[in-house]
Amino acid sequence: MNTNQSFNLSADIFGSLPAIFMKLVFVIITVYVIMMILNFLRDKFIHKESTKKEDHIDNLLILLSKIFLISGFGFIIANTVKLFLQQATTRGNIQKGEWNDLTFGIIIIFISIALNAGRKVLVRKRTE
Repeated sequence: MNTNQSFNLSADIFGSLPAIFMKLVFVIITVYVIMMILNFLRDKFIHKESTKKEDHIDNLLILLSKIFLISGFGFIIANTVKLFLQQATTRGNIQKGEWNDLTFGIIIIFISIALNAGRKVLVRKRTE
């Protein structure tokens, strides 16, 4: 790096927002799976009495569904606000906007709907 060069504040340090979101979801799933394994081992070797089994997958599906739904709307709102602000700064110069975050937001909203439907199917199969 050149010693006369200043620090670039507009540099994309972490990568794009969808990449950060997917890393966050991966970390949440990993931590949840580790907790499930630790609970299984605790119940298997330490507490040998029979207790009511909790549905860990059901809780994970609820958590992921809510995260995906809220984040999807967040991506959509953030992208539209960003594009409106970019249009306001160009002062009549209509440019083609970047809709990558908007499409990613729509995709993860549909994933949230699918996770919710999958959870309902699991609950229905359990009650049969």
